[in-house]
Amino acid sequence: MRSPKKLLPGFKATCIIVGTMDMLLASSMFAKGVMRGMAEFNVPQAQLSSPHYADAMFWVFLHMFMIGALIISIGLLAENPLKKMWVARVLVLMHCVYAFLDVQTSDNYFGNALYQGPRSVIPVFIDVLYILLFLRLSFPKRTEKSLQPSAV
Repeated sequence: MRSPKKLLPGFKATCIIVGTMDMLLASSMFAKGVMRGMAEFNVPQAQLSSPHYADAMFWVFLHMFMIGALIISIGLLAENPLKKMWVARVLVLMHCVYAFLDVQTSDNYFGNALYQGPRSVIPVFIDVLYILLFLRLSFPKRTEKSLQPSAV
């Protein structure tokens, strides 16, 4: 029987999973139409019809897509264990910021319900999943050989 540690994805697989999810989520918003997607969160019509809001939301989802591509690239190219650990730690911090923002604007006890309905907490759950995946990679089993800086 496989140990639980063997079932959890490593650095490369984690980056591919997270990056692909970001790209798919952003692509799904583009496919349905960003403003139609935002309407599902009960955004008032005045904002939905604003070209500034449309531009901002387009930028948010394009940014999400690009960060997903960047995370995949890092996962495929990173080889040094020490650098992988630090990248994982930076990604934990980044996703903690995203989680804070998503909690703050979602429809829950701690949020201001800027985005309404039960679907507004889905981004929070995704953030927490990403945080847990990268947090596990942030504290690898320490061995002298595995964390020594490699020669450049």
